[in-house]
Amino acid sequence: MSGAMTISQISWQRGGSSGAASGNYNNFKLYVGLASVSELTDTYADNYIPGTRTLVYQTASQVMSAGTDEWVTITLDTPFWYNGVDNVIVELEWVGGANMFYTYMWETGANRGLMNKTSVGAPTGTLSTKMSELMFDGDMALEQHTFGYIKALWSF
Repeated sequence: MSGAMTISQISWQRGGSSGAASGNYNNFKLYVGLASVSELTDTYADNYIPGTRTLVYQTASQVMSAGTDEWVTITLDTPFWYNGVDNVIVELEWVGGANMFYTYMWETGANRGLMNKTSVGAPTGTLSTKMSELMFDGDMALEQHTFGYIKALWSF
């Protein structure tokens, strides 16, 4: 991202024709937060800047469904303010469901993915150098300047 913004939507791109075209996830929660480091540790809570982990979306049943290479978008219940400086953490949590919605993944070269396949409440997970390609949508922050200030910048 090129600067501060209010994130109102997060999208995932279906990974070609791999896996199921649709997945259903029970007790689905989506958290967004900030991290000051560029590489994750295996302890979930340690990756967040304290106080930034925010529940931005939840539903009893989330369906992720798309055709080949199409995007699935979730509009957040609570938009998240990204400060344009730190790294963004997107955390998904669910308990059971059916099928698996596969997304395009990219090799980051560092531990930027963290998965937990045993239980939702486990404090640690398995690190991965791969992560889903994500698209963030929202309102970009613009610096506040007066017309006179802007005109002075372009004066010769």
